[in-house]
Amino acid sequence: MSSLRHATATSPDARTKPRLLHLDWLRVLAMGAIFLFHNLRAYDFTDWHIKNGVTTQAASSLVEILNHWMMPLFFVLSSAAIYHSLRTRTPRQFVTERFLRIAVPWLGLGMFVFGPLQVYVERLWHGDTSGGFLAFLPRYFDGFYGFGGNFAWMGLHLWYLMMLFLFVLLLLPFLLPVGRSGRSLLSRLSPSCRRAPVLLLLVVPLALASLLTNALGLGVTREFGSWDLFSYLLFFIYGYVLHADQLVQAAIDRLRWPMLVAALALVVLAGSMEPSASFQWAVVRAACAWSCVLAILGFGHTRLNFSNGFVKRANEAVLPFYILHQPVIVAIAFFVVQMDAPPVVKYLLTVVTSFVVIVAVYEYVVRRVGVLRFLFGMRPLLRAGDRLPTP
Repeated sequence: MSSLRHATATSPDARTKPRLLHLDWLRVLAMGAIFLFHNLRAYDFTDWHIKNGVTTQAASSLVEILNHWMMPLFFVLSSAAIYHSLRTRTPRQFVTERFLRIAVPWLGLGMFVFGPLQVYVERLWHGDTSGGFLAFLPRYFDGFYGFGGNFAWMGLHLWYLMMLFLFVLLLLPFLLPVGRSGRSLLSRLSPSCRRAPVLLLLVVPLALASLLTNALGLGVTREFGSWDLFSYLLFFIYGYVLHADQLVQAAIDRLRWPMLVAALALVVLAGSMEPSASFQWAVVRAACAWSCVLAILGFGHTRLNFSNGFVKRANEAVLPFYILHQPVIVAIAFFVVQMDAPPVVKYLLTVVTSFVVIVAVYEYVVRRVGVLRFLFGMRPLLRAGDRLPTP
């Protein structure tokens, strides 16, 4: 590792590779999907922080469809961003940036700001506490959330940042450039993915990861976004490998229509099956997720590989929007579900109200205050004469 400490993170072709503009669009659209998803959670059949008195099959079906591909896509997009970040940073700069961008929000806001607020609202809703927030606060440190206690060690919805940071640390030796080629160990796998059969066969390790999770008794990790620890690790690796070679994208583009057809068919098939620990379910769910991801990457590259003022501004807002969205939804849903109205009306009211609140807090508070930008994983405000940071 000492030989890597002062190595450049810029690969030989770093300056010739264009920024993949469609990834900015996909990040924004994926954030929109997760926002709508968490608004649905008050109305589906499974347990959540806040529940409406009437739950619906429509909400449950939409939640299940989104569960198939939403978080896998997030990990693929995140590792693609990590690959491009390493092209222009030294290892030390990269690790520092990742810590500030994803670990600080998880450790700070997740555990000690939005974690206590969400746990309090949940306990209040279920009748486990009746006093005010300040009276509940000392109880927040009683035990660990998910194990009978209250302390949100994973930051609740910020578990994604926790897992992402741990993956970066775990795989760091495989992500950093080594040798005279300036290529990482993982990027050397990329050329094999230029062929469609190899891309399709990547579904096999995903199915095996699910079975391994069952064999090791780690099914509890599916509480994080409905997938498991090993599957998320593979999606993270796949995202890096797919974006470390420009020619891989051409293969993905050629597969986009077949993958779209397969994704639609597999979503229907998965919806007709009961989730289980069986080999059949593992294969169907893995194939469904992977075909969805490949179709999204293919159509994203062919249709969204451009930029404009909206996506530039929205892309900067993705992380703070993600951090803010669930606490705001939970707080608003606490009051909305108590109204006498059909579930669809409540859902739309929660969507509109929470979106307005999140955007207002971001635009007029978070984005303009330096210390909040730091806590939300954003870059410092540019001063007159400063250069734009490298993506």
